[in-house]
Amino acid sequence: MPKHYDKLLKKLQKRPLSQNEFLSLLCELGGLLANPQIELEIIKTSGIPLFFAHDKVYLRTTLTPYLQESFCIIDIETNGHNPYIHQPIEIGAIRYQNREIKETFHSFVFCQDIPEKITEITGITSSMLQDSPKIHQVLETFKLFLKDSIFVAHNADFDFNFLSNACYYNNFGYLYNPCLCTIKLAQKTIKSPKYSLGFLNEFLGIHHHTLHRALEDSKIALEIFKQCLKYLDKNIHTSYDLLEFTNSKSIIR
Repeated sequence: MPKHYDKLLKKLQKRPLSQNEFLSLLCELGGLLANPQIELEIIKTSGIPLFFAHDKVYLRTTLTPYLQESFCIIDIETNGHNPYIHQPIEIGAIRYQNREIKETFHSFVFCQDIPEKITEITGITSSMLQDSPKIHQVLETFKLFLKDSIFVAHNADFDFNFLSNACYYNNFGYLYNPCLCTIKLAQKTIKSPKYSLGFLNEFLGIHHHTLHRALEDSKIALEIFKQCLKYLDKNIHTSYDLLEFTNSKSIIR
């Protein structure tokens, strides 16, 4: 993930900032010609969950109980594994908050080049995508759906980096949403011989039948996520605590 906002995020993780300090740091990032209001509008669309109140700026994840947090569980299918030369061909997402599904998103993406191996895995052919919206349209709608939710996926680095690069190359900027990987979270909370999506689908008794399709796989990832939350340490209160726990190096069960 790009490191553009790292300094700002590290400060916000420790304490809220006054709006003046916050804008000053933003202008440092923007350079000598930075306009505070323009920089503010840019960061508001970046995916960083900010909360503005009483002339202060907070990182929302440090305040929000994790059960009240907005999570976006995402899966993508692509026409290859390199985010610099390949593209998403299907995006599925579920917004989950307060123990319930709030909304779902699904779209194919127009693409003429679908390798035979990808079709074998996903069942998606180029003819299925001929009338689909172009990638710029899909990403615009997806970003509006995602907003500043926590980005959740199974093997999240792949999905996040792929979509972040696609957003950047289509002039929407990189994604800066907090990111949570359900593989890492499962390794901390569930004792299992393997942690692949397909294996956990059966091992945890989810038994969802469709694999390697975006929305269907995001449904499995959501069920895994929900199972993991049942076994969290009682010291985890906020969504920031949950992210720190998930990303810590030790494997705890």
